[in-house]
Amino acid sequence: MWWWLAACGTPPSRCGVEECGEVCASLDRPAAVPAPGAPTPTVPSPASDRSVFEQELVAATLQDVREGVRPWDERAVGICVGKKECKQFLGRDGGELPAGDFVVKAELRVPAAGEKGTWKVKFDSECRTERPGVEPTVSTYSREYDVAYAGPDRGFRLLPLRMIESPSKEGPQACTWTLTAPNPSGGEGAWKGTWRVPGRR
Repeated sequence: MWWWLAACGTPPSRCGVEECGEVCASLDRPAAVPAPGAPTPTVPSPASDRSVFEQELVAATLQDVREGVRPWDERAVGICVGKKECKQFLGRDGGELPAGDFVVKAELRVPAAGEKGTWKVKFDSECRTERPGVEPTVSTYSREYDVAYAGPDRGFRLLPLRMIESPSKEGPQACTWTLTAPNPSGGEGAWKGTWRVPGRR
């Protein structure tokens, strides 16, 4: 077939080569225009070429992507007793924390699709510190993380997202935290919590 492409040119402007005259004529002929009211030809969907097995694999991956980044389980995102590990999970709202070290942590289920940098989460916290005789002060902390699929048996771990020391040398604090993850559908998932700590005397 290459010989008539060479003879006619790609695309051909006019024919005149005997060897490919019939081919050139068919290429020069204007495309057929459907008659008014005639049904529009349908293009087969690529999915029609897939086997049942392929459809099931694609459907599972697509559902995983649509769900986006989410907690691994009900104890995956929140406040823990500990400094570099979660010794005891307290929940998303820690309440008034006793003396000791605590962390905000997350273990996330990330879709097994996309290159590095595809999936991100953002952590924000805000603490309001009360001091006698002065206006309360507000401090904020914010950081974004790249996250990725970590395997079928565990999530992607972010620990610590925030370290907490009780009592606080800054004074009594009331704090909030938020972990957000953009959703492929355009929205975002958000998990929130609070904690409080007394000040040092």
